[in-house]
Amino acid sequence: MGQGRLIRVYDDLFTALNQPIAQVLLTRRELMERSCYVNAKNTFDALFELGVIPIVNENDTVAIEELKFGDNDTLSALVASLINADWLFILTDVDRLYSADPRTFPDAKPIKVVNSLELDKLEIKAGGKGSQWGTGGMSTKLTAARLATSAGITTVITHGKKPGNLLKIIKGEDIGTKFEAQLNNDNARKRWIYYGLLPRGKLYLDRGAVKAISQKGKSLLPAGIIKVEGEFDSLEAVQLYNESGQEIGRGIVNYNQEEIDKIKGNHSDKIPELLGYHGAETIVHRDNLVIN
Repeated sequence: MGQGRLIRVYDDLFTALNQPIAQVLLTRRELMERSCYVNAKNTFDALFELGVIPIVNENDTVAIEELKFGDNDTLSALVASLINADWLFILTDVDRLYSADPRTFPDAKPIKVVNSLELDKLEIKAGGKGSQWGTGGMSTKLTAARLATSAGITTVITHGKKPGNLLKIIKGEDIGTKFEAQLNNDNARKRWIYYGLLPRGKLYLDRGAVKAISQKGKSLLPAGIIKVEGEFDSLEAVQLYNESGQEIGRGIVNYNQEEIDKIKGNHSDKIPELLGYHGAETIVHRDNLVIN
């Protein structure tokens, strides 16, 4: 019932402007399957060519718990990445981001601009899930900002009841909190791997493997893996970590977790002996590898 009422409100508002709209319902599954991801992007592109504004929401009817976006902030960031947006505006009930909720902490300081290095270290008091800082809380908005800016999208947190400010922000006025975009890797497949897929496990790498994949553009081989975490099948996404526990990238694996656990730390020519059959020489091929 909620979806119907919501889209009717949007339809009434946009009809007054003679602006056609379309409702688009997504689940995480659509972004995880490559063909669905491409189809979703093609649908958005077609709507834009027709001058139609898509109204996007999560399809709660078919979404299962483990594949839900969880909040509209994450959904907006992933859709922004999907359509190669230039800007993402995250609207809330305060004029900009503060060091804490200004209604709870009077000494909270406003934050006007955040670059990528500052964003990684940024911590905000309170504002967790269920707070008054908007759906999902301010923490989810920061997560969305990290996702979007790493995809090359300038992101702004600002007040939702002042829509006229959006054009002012684009023109350069000092309104809201602006998160500066990082350099964008426009490789569509790698964008899908990093932003579309839901990682199912973790691989911890030694220094040699980290250097090979991050500086030399090499594929990940079993010899460089020191630990495996999680349960996953082949062709699923995993996170890659260095020995210090810092995430350095993500990729699609050629083996499941049990197979990788058997062959980790060994040279590729020992794979048939250890597994009892021939397989790929790489754990993650460089074409299926995205470095942070």
